[in-house]
Amino acid sequence: MTRHKKAATAMAAVTLAAAMLLSLCSCASVSPSKQPATASGTKDTDGKVTLNVINYHVGVDYAADYYKYLFESFLETEAGKNVRFNFEEIPTTDAFNQKIKLLISGGTLPDIVLNGGNNITELAARAGKVRDLTPYFDADPAWRALFDDRSIEFNTVDGKIYGVPVSKEISYIYYNKELFARAGIEPPETAFESWDEFFKACETFKAAGITPVGMDTADSGWLSNLWLCGLIATQSKAGETWMNTEFPTNFNIPQVQSAVAQLQRMLSQYTTADAVGGRYDPMATHFFNGEVAMFPNGPWMIPDFRNTEKAPEGFYNKVGVMLLPGGGMSLVPTPGDMVGATDPKKIEAAVAFLKYSTTVENQLLALEMTGLQPVSPHITIPARLKNSDPLMAKVLDTAARAKVTYGQNQAYWHQNVIDAFSTFLPELAYFNITPEQFCARLTEAALKN
Repeated sequence: MTRHKKAATAMAAVTLAAAMLLSLCSCASVSPSKQPATASGTKDTDGKVTLNVINYHVGVDYAADYYKYLFESFLETEAGKNVRFNFEEIPTTDAFNQKIKLLISGGTLPDIVLNGGNNITELAARAGKVRDLTPYFDADPAWRALFDDRSIEFNTVDGKIYGVPVSKEISYIYYNKELFARAGIEPPETAFESWDEFFKACETFKAAGITPVGMDTADSGWLSNLWLCGLIATQSKAGETWMNTEFPTNFNIPQVQSAVAQLQRMLSQYTTADAVGGRYDPMATHFFNGEVAMFPNGPWMIPDFRNTEKAPEGFYNKVGVMLLPGGGMSLVPTPGDMVGATDPKKIEAAVAFLKYSTTVENQLLALEMTGLQPVSPHITIPARLKNSDPLMAKVLDTAARAKVTYGQNQAYWHQNVIDAFSTFLPELAYFNITPEQFCARLTEAALKN
């Protein structure tokens, strides 16, 4: 989970998904081990293969319950009955990503490499730290058929498949219906027609004493990234094309510079006082508390709207969904989970787990429990979702109306450019650098690759 995205940090599964979870896990008598692996690294004395996993889906992570089910129920399958897991738990995606990058540059990766959102597939593959999975896809056409060509291509390096995608990523705007009503603004059915209309609404919110948008700059600047990508892609066909280009190296172009100027305007005029230097989590809390009117993110955030540890009772019913101005929506394939094991028996066991995690049944369960969009183009969304999670059903309906779809930086930019984006955002917000200088710094970082 995007994925290469900044996920919301708590989840409350919908009632239906919780019931499914209980029924699927009730028979489990073996929990994933947290004991150290044996010295041999391949099999314990009881004949089981131990797979080492660094797991960030723990604690209040939005997908913690789903991954707990996934690991435990795999052990009850024929392919998993001779497997045990040895976990190292890291409770945030940012810490996880930093550790994985360090292990790629000098260390040993875990046997199953969960992808924490940043696009590290090429980095890991070129370092020789992950296995080529092409033979496994070739040997199992039914498994290969679960994935669209774009998702496979996205996880391919030099003609070899290294990542198994577990979802697709979309993002759009959540809005607070009550704050729109208080400001006297009628929410658009699908999207503001233009960014001029959007900024006019922002001025109306300010006049009513309401903060228009959620933004951040720390870590990867996830929220500000989503705003910027929409600003670039929806202004022109050239902007749309550029935002759908992987690993761009030239940011010194008019469509990016003008979008950065608008982002600077938003950071300085239309967001919370703590956005500059702020991390994602406090910014999400502002939205939960009804302190900002609009908040960009994806469907993985929906379970939090019902979680009374994060949001007030009934907040779910106050949330609406719209596309970005001009009908824009981020839509990207996701970097997949990889296999870092080197022992043949471990590789086989790790691949078996990745196959299990992407069955049709588990893709649907992931949708219902976490909001992760199915990666398979052949999955029919069940009608029961409209009753159990009407907001998710609204998301799927709204997404189908997007006029412009585009990538976003955590999927399509070099990692050091993502880092530079976050580093220089405060300088941009405080007008210490111009939009043109900001773009020049991103270009400098990109050219180092």
